[in-house]
Amino acid sequence: MAGRLASKRFGRDGRMKHRINRLALLLFLPILVVSVPQARADLVHSTQYRNHTVRGTTPPEVWRYMNAHPIMDPDDGPAYANLTHDHDLSLQTGTRNGRCEVTSLTFRWRFVLTLPKAADYGRMSGATQAMWTSFLAGLKRHEETHRTIFLECGAQFVPAAERLTGPAGCFGMKRKVQRFIDQRYATCMAKQKAFERQDRSRILGLAFIRAATGK
Repeated sequence: MAGRLASKRFGRDGRMKHRINRLALLLFLPILVVSVPQARADLVHSTQYRNHTVRGTTPPEVWRYMNAHPIMDPDDGPAYANLTHDHDLSLQTGTRNGRCEVTSLTFRWRFVLTLPKAADYGRMSGATQAMWTSFLAGLKRHEETHRTIFLECGAQFVPAAERLTGPAGCFGMKRKVQRFIDQRYATCMAKQKAFERQDRSRILGLAFIRAATGK
């Protein structure tokens, strides 16, 4: 599992649009009642599955190959399987009833889940095939649980971020929301590390690893 979170900051166009909206508010405030839409917060995610080819026909052979040619996790180094991810945040704010509120927030999360694929699966014995299939399912379950933890965190911090408020005019509001999400992400990573420690013994106890290591 990787902890890479590439946070996409707010671009020039977003700031320019925000300034135009504020200018329009200042110009027309004497004659118009400005209506800020009700806030909407969305968590959107996608997952791309990838294969990492490994070779060998017996558990020890495959194990040696996996250790010699691991999946390189950008944060944690060599891995047998991993989950990488990035996100972007789309955010709009507006002044309502004398305070700044979030009017639209969309958090898009993109995951890439990489699993080993046995190139010599057809040449394995029936017993080895069964152990490999169980091992692969165990790795998949592990990485998908990491993804579930992230999404559970997002399901909490996205609506919480939408409820943040600030002074009228919304100066610094987007930075405030970004800091809030960054802090909640750090809390989520603590949950990820706890799960990693907890699930390690289950992975190491799978029949394929025991056969590969002789333990």
